[in-house]
Amino acid sequence: MTQKKKKVKHKTAAQKRAARKAVSRPKFVFRIIQRTAAAAAIIGCTALIISVQSSIAEKNSELQLLKNQISEYEAKNEDLARILNSGDTDRYMEKLAREDYGYAYPDEFRFYDTSRN
Repeated sequence: MTQKKKKVKHKTAAQKRAARKAVSRPKFVFRIIQRTAAAAAIIGCTALIISVQSSIAEKNSELQLLKNQISEYEAKNEDLARILNSGDTDRYMEKLAREDYGYAYPDEFRFYDTSRN
């Protein structure tokens, strides 16, 4: 009976390093992908926060403008309510017709100074 001896190959240090590099390469690529994804997520979140802050500032300025308009309309409303309550609507209507709409009585003459233009 003859027994065949198995040849045992001993790996050199360089071969062992190469084997470890081959195993660690997928881990290295995975780490790069993972870090790139994390950086992209951080950049995306930062851009989103800046966009939302800009939108908030724009809406706050619109809100302030609307509040100013409300106060103007309330003042006009108070003036009109005062005129209606005083019973002096005829004089107000005449003033409105003359100043805002340019109406005049039939026998009335209007002169305009055109030299100031």
